[in-house]
Amino acid sequence: MSDLLYLDTARLGRMAPAAQRAERALVTLAAREGASAYFERFVRHGFEACPLASQKRYSGLEHWAGVGELKQSFRALAGHQADLPIFVAHRAAELMKLAARVLFRTCRNVLVTDLGWPRYHDILEHEARRANRHVTSVGVRADVVPGRLSEPELIDRVCGAFARGGCDGLFLSAVSNWGVRLPIEQIVHRLEGAHRLWFVVVDGAQEFCHTPGRLDAEYCDLYLTGCHKWLGAHHPMGLGFCGRLRARVMIETTVANMTASGALDDPLLHFSAQLEAGRDGTTETLNLTPLFTARAAVEDARAVNSGSLRLENAEGVAALASGTGWRPVMPDFPLRSGILLLEAERPVVRSVSPDVLRTTLRDAGVVATTYESGLIRLSMPAAKLTAAELEHLTRALHGAA
Repeated sequence: MSDLLYLDTARLGRMAPAAQRAERALVTLAAREGASAYFERFVRHGFEACPLASQKRYSGLEHWAGVGELKQSFRALAGHQADLPIFVAHRAAELMKLAARVLFRTCRNVLVTDLGWPRYHDILEHEARRANRHVTSVGVRADVVPGRLSEPELIDRVCGAFARGGCDGLFLSAVSNWGVRLPIEQIVHRLEGAHRLWFVVVDGAQEFCHTPGRLDAEYCDLYLTGCHKWLGAHHPMGLGFCGRLRARVMIETTVANMTASGALDDPLLHFSAQLEAGRDGTTETLNLTPLFTARAAVEDARAVNSGSLRLENAEGVAALASGTGWRPVMPDFPLRSGILLLEAERPVVRSVSPDVLRTTLRDAGVVATTYESGLIRLSMPAAKLTAAELEHLTRALHGAA
């Protein structure tokens, strides 16, 4: 067993072994080839199309087969339709700008919950003001995080707020950073049966490669996620999946218009589109490392059926935590994920600063996120926790309590 128990994937995933091999090989390739004709062929057409493929020192890059194949590998993980586009960008926030622009091209009032990521909500609010539109927020966190709101009650509250607010668009997080898994598909189906719902955007940053989520259910128009958390690619790279055929033209048109006006400024978004289309053109110098580590990380993710094991781990840790001075904070069972919150039982621990608490846990060999008021967030691994790992965690929690 490693002397470090990493339970902080919701912040930043541990780099997957295949991604590590890809980056090491890329460093070697950069040192030897620089930007040679062979390197350019490798980037455009893939590892096997390049004469360098015969050299074992570069074998960590063997999964790279071009941007088109990279997107196909993402489609396979997400259950995404092959005829719908995927957008790749260095900065996920740029894709959120795209999402906000498309939402308010079609919607007058977009509903969000207080479970969403604040930075994304800021972008949405900014675009609403620019377009003279509205954002309506429904409060659910205080009741749903500690389990005082059941799944049916949560659906009722969200749908009721949508109706009362006269909303016609949705922006929701599939899994919040607090670990609540929203039943978005059920919410969308109910709203579409009773109201005009013009556009749905889902933030899947905490869902992708974490909990089961299949985009082939066609419950959203645009799905945003990234590669540095649960996929384990380490390097940030944003992904935008067009979720339904009805939204394709509008999204692609908006991308083109925003790029032309400079409102959407991401060099990787532009360069990846060039590569996929086989077009030549100029672009600024950019970091291509996230492309290669993400593609390699997909290989490890394919071998993992993580959803049920992460949830099982969370249930097991919740059971043992009760005797260590920490109280599990858990939503209704259908709303749970592989993210578990623990709250300190002693007032003196609840007064400790998050940095001190996080360092105390790290000194005991556990990496986790900590918050004010003695709250710990644990992100469960994809593999079943061993008895030794559970004992390790128990000792660390006792020490921090």
